[in-house]
Amino acid sequence: MAIKYKWLAGHLREQLPDYTANGIHRLPTEAAISQRYKVSRQTVRQALSVLEQEGLIEKRQGSGSYITGRSRGEDRIDLLLSSDSAYLYPMLLHDIKKTLAAQGFSTTVHITENTFSTEHTLLQKILHQPPRALLVEGVKTARTNPNLDLYRKLQKKKCPVLFLQESYPELTNCPCVTMDDFGGGILLTRHLLATGHTRIGAIFPADMRSGLLRCQGMLHALRDTGALPEDSLICWYFSDDPDYGIQKAMQKLISSCTAIVCYNDTIAYALCRAVSDLPQPPEITVASFDHSYLCHFGHTEFLSLTPAEAPGSRAAGVLLHQLQGILVSSTEIPWKL
Repeated sequence: MAIKYKWLAGHLREQLPDYTANGIHRLPTEAAISQRYKVSRQTVRQALSVLEQEGLIEKRQGSGSYITGRSRGEDRIDLLLSSDSAYLYPMLLHDIKKTLAAQGFSTTVHITENTFSTEHTLLQKILHQPPRALLVEGVKTARTNPNLDLYRKLQKKKCPVLFLQESYPELTNCPCVTMDDFGGGILLTRHLLATGHTRIGAIFPADMRSGLLRCQGMLHALRDTGALPEDSLICWYFSDDPDYGIQKAMQKLISSCTAIVCYNDTIAYALCRAVSDLPQPPEITVASFDHSYLCHFGHTEFLSLTPAEAPGSRAAGVLLHQLQGILVSSTEIPWKL
């Protein structure tokens, strides 16, 4: 009997990754396992008890045995982020790590510096020792990515991949947790229009999908009122050399607009400082996304949209569902004023 239940536990343990990969998060009933493997119900209970003690499953009274997403080995989740120094990242990392640690998972953070070459190097390293799952913030997501094959190789090794904030549309089978940037662009622009602004400019990154979507939302709101801006009032910069593009955009827009929509709080803060440093500062409303501490830093204040839910916590929760075999789909978190 002892040999039989250990054999069954080992067999069921080996099947857990296949279950989760196929979106199955609950084991068959004791009766079904007993019939399939031609063993007694007592043997099944002993085998399931072994898996429960190992933390691989949890039993729910009257409901059955559910996969926890844990493993007997190292329960490590790798995070592939573009930066660890921007104002968003301390809270983002805190939320992700807290949610995953509560379920027994450790995290390893890799920084791509928003470059394809660093992303390539890190993915090759990760492929040699794949984690339980990979949470990724995409690199220059409005451009063609040369590393998509490496993500597909990770998936073949049964490493779930989830994208956070920036995703690659070519990887259609990888879910993502993003902000509703199109909706955010609409919300922010409609607010500016409602407060009387007619000459609204903007500063967005040309190589990030989130920047394109925020711009599209802005133009959608303007088009509804027949107030489309001049081409020169929508300014773009590239993440490889942001300072040059942003400074050039500021010089152009400060003298041309009554309101300026910025891609993030870093740009908005720099814009407010640039305006205040002028001998005769014009009256300009600065609006942004993220609602970080920069909105009220020193004597600087500007309007900034707030995520309706913490992106890090939501992404970590979705990732845990993936590991448990629960089918997940891409989701957008709305912005709020």
